[in-house]
Amino acid sequence: MESGQKRDWEFHRPVLVSEFLELMSPGPGMIICDGTIGGGGLAEAIMERVEGQARLIGIDRDADALAFASRRLSRFGSAITLIQGKFSELGRHLEQAGVSKADRIYFDLGVSSYQLDNAERGFSFRLDGPLDMRFDQSSGEPVSQVLQRMSEKELERIFREYGEERFSRRVAREIVRRRKRGLKLERTLELSGLIEDVVPRRGQRVHPATRIFQALRMYVNQELEELREGLKQSLERLSSGGRVGVFSYESLSDREVKNFFRAGEKAGELGVITRKPVVPRMEEMLCNPRSRSAKLRVAERN
Repeated sequence: MESGQKRDWEFHRPVLVSEFLELMSPGPGMIICDGTIGGGGLAEAIMERVEGQARLIGIDRDADALAFASRRLSRFGSAITLIQGKFSELGRHLEQAGVSKADRIYFDLGVSSYQLDNAERGFSFRLDGPLDMRFDQSSGEPVSQVLQRMSEKELERIFREYGEERFSRRVAREIVRRRKRGLKLERTLELSGLIEDVVPRRGQRVHPATRIFQALRMYVNQELEELREGLKQSLERLSSGGRVGVFSYESLSDREVKNFFRAGEKAGELGVITRKPVVPRMEEMLCNPRSRSAKLRVAERN
């Protein structure tokens, strides 16, 4: 395999595929929007299911993801339209593609396997790379700059709100203390090492840097804000009887989706199809350990 090339599953192995297809029930002739196309795994599964007889519009902030998806989905030709952008601007992107309403809209949130395994993207606390974590590296502020300019109080808030980290204050204090000594945090292993120094590990099954890295990633990419607006626009852009599905991988995003679906049902705009989130079976978690935190929720437009 040539350097820089990725096998399909190395970019992102989609989870709960059979459950997703059953719940979303895509059919020929539909207009389908993938708001986070990533490596195109779910899009490929849908297009194979409908034998290429649907229009699929894929959106992603990550230029690498779009390049990979373009190669993977090339056999479906003009049925696929790929757009670089945020799914919070879903309405504008659909109009750009000449579409006003969609029959199916879905989002696969979080970080892809490719992003985690590519040290230069800065998402992993196990691989040494620049502290970046932006989905779109052409815009926004990398994590290293956030850590350099923010006050202890602001950092503590980010760690607490986006990572639900018990030791938020302790980590924020240590970052600022080292900064005052002239030490810059510019590499992933520098930050994860700092966290390991100050966060107790006893009794923890996960790495102590997990929640802090999650918090910083969600902050620099404005993930919760993006999700709220993306859900709102999906409701506006769904045709009657259309379905929206969301994969989430941490409690904050799942809570946002659950509350949005419940509010939509209460307002008479949505019917919730998944009363409880669908989670992977043990066999899938054994084959793909990164699937263990996945939750899928689906609702239908009235």
